Amino acid sequence: MLIIDKIKKYDSLSDSEQKIAEFLISLGERMEGKSTRWIAEKTFSSPATIIRLCKKLGFSGFDSFKVQYIKELKYIEKQYGKINVNFPFEKNDSMMSVSNKIGSLYHDTIDDTLSLLSHDDTAQAKRMICDANAIYLYSFGTALNQAESFKEKMMKIGKRVFLSSNLNYQLYEASCMKENDLAIIISYSGETENALKIADICKQNAVSILSITSVGENSLSTQSDAILYISSKENLLHNIADYSIHVSVNLLLDILYSLVFQEDFDSHLQHKQYYTGILENKRKSSNSLLFETDETL
Repeated sequence: MLIIDKIKKYDSLSDSEQKIAEFLISLGERMEGKSTRWIAEKTFSSPATIIRLCKKLGFSGFDSFKVQYIKELKYIEKQYGKINVNFPFEKNDSMMSVSNKIGSLYHDTIDDTLSLLSHDDTAQAKRMICDANAIYLYSFGTALNQAESFKEKMMKIGKRVFLSSNLNYQLYEASCMKENDLAIIISYSGETENALKIADICKQNAVSILSITSVGENSLSTQSDAILYISSKENLLHNIADYSIHVSVNLLLDILYSLVFQEDFDSHLQHKQYYTGILENKRKSSNSLLFETDETL
């Protein structure tokens, strides 16, 4: 849930807190540089009441609330790129117009996803994967395809990665995970029933959770040890297809795979070349761009 939604829907605020909440919403990005004392004067309240409100909303104090709220507002402001991600083309568009619009949508999604990446969160996610004894992927719906591709890449460099498309099996697998395993849970809304059940099981068994989910606090993100954010411009139901979600998830998983590969580059390259040479030696092509011989390496 976005902070602004949380403020609007919080139903147990005192009259004074409600007045402060409404004032904070009206301030928007102009809140930057403002202090609790300044806001208290404007709302005829006290700094203590402002801090109490921020804590009710899940923050340690006003400063942490302000940083996250302004960050969220700035993200919402740039919500729409050159293309509407939900309806990127119209029924009378030409074939090449549709093609170019989908290409622009991909560009916008990639830029947006990269803008949401932070160094510390990415480094933490990489370290969790590198240190895990085994990695269990949990994905739901059409994002399973991206998860399956990530699993294949990781297995080719010798990583133990497990993924089941059966929702009941996923719950059983989660209950079998050990403390030094890692759960990667992919859920755009962060409210998928099975995702939350799996997160609960992981927490009970002291298993670390890396979530890949949308911007804004949701039930999954509150249970996660690390979070990477999916480009969050696409409506869950009102769209032509899950274009943006798929591109964003795929990009994040490819980034994670690449960072893990880089951690032990020579060893991983040797492992991949050795096993693909054995297991995929039937793949052939006369096109030198697709199939390099030893002489062209």
